[in-house]
Amino acid sequence: MTPEKMIRNLPDQMVWEEIGEDVGRFSKIVLCGMGGSGIVGDIAKSWLEHRGVKIPVVSYRGYGLPPWAEGKDTFVICTSYSGNTEETLSNLETALEMNCHVVAVSSGGKLEDIAKERGVRHLKIPGGYAPRYALGFMLSKILCVLGIDRDELEDAKENLRENSHIIEAKGKDIAETVYGYLPVIYATPLTEVVAFRWKTQINENSKTQAYFAVLPELHHNEVVGLDNAEVRSRCAFILMFDPKDHPRVKTRVDITVSILKDLGVVPVVLEGEGNSYLARLLYLIYIGDWVSCHLAMRYGFDPLPVRVIDRIKKRLSEIK
Repeated sequence: MTPEKMIRNLPDQMVWEEIGEDVGRFSKIVLCGMGGSGIVGDIAKSWLEHRGVKIPVVSYRGYGLPPWAEGKDTFVICTSYSGNTEETLSNLETALEMNCHVVAVSSGGKLEDIAKERGVRHLKIPGGYAPRYALGFMLSKILCVLGIDRDELEDAKENLRENSHIIEAKGKDIAETVYGYLPVIYATPLTEVVAFRWKTQINENSKTQAYFAVLPELHHNEVVGLDNAEVRSRCAFILMFDPKDHPRVKTRVDITVSILKDLGVVPVVLEGEGNSYLARLLYLIYIGDWVSCHLAMRYGFDPLPVRVIDRIKKRLSEIK
């Protein structure tokens, strides 16, 4: 399947189901994953916090678990699309040692094998995709574990379907705008996860560098770097926000746009569209996926191979 077909498949990947975890009985939630499997934890964390969850939620990347993650009141979700991500396998083993309640999500691999051997609930998703192109499979599964309402998920799905042509066109236009420049993505607290997704998709699909910063923090350091005209002229700026962001944050968005324009920079400004926070997040994420795909084609790269990552994995497999 081509990258374009996999991207277009995102709405169809999102399926609601009754999974039945009683999330209310836990005092903390840890969402584990790396790369394309890790971003789903970031989105789920942001979604939970936006809806007012009263317990700490952490999206964790790395080996083991935080030292406070122990006991049956800790809910750990381990997600690895392949099922063979070594950090996530480490998360699972540590969670079992710490007597946490665990759910595993993968298309198979060692994660499924260990889950079955140890009596851990395993939720299987379809295989055959690069992990970063399987966002809908993983995200909808995890959101269903966390208790999302069917109507909310279906609405977000339909929002992508109904706007798919507009979204792809925006992605192509933005790819043309940032081609030849370093993409710099400025986000707000409610769109931070989107900016991170954009960065990683541009890294992996477009085979180029990108970075992001988040308001209001970037107003305390990042903006001073704009004084360097030589470097600034090599960057293309994108600003994104959500209508539910704090009013002072939205004021800061306007100020940032004004500063950039005063410096002769015309930024791309994006606002998520949709009835819910989830719908608006996915709308912006979907634009970014298309940006990265069209940017890859503009640079002459096949979006799928990730040779440097494969090289790292090979080296790690040789060092025990």
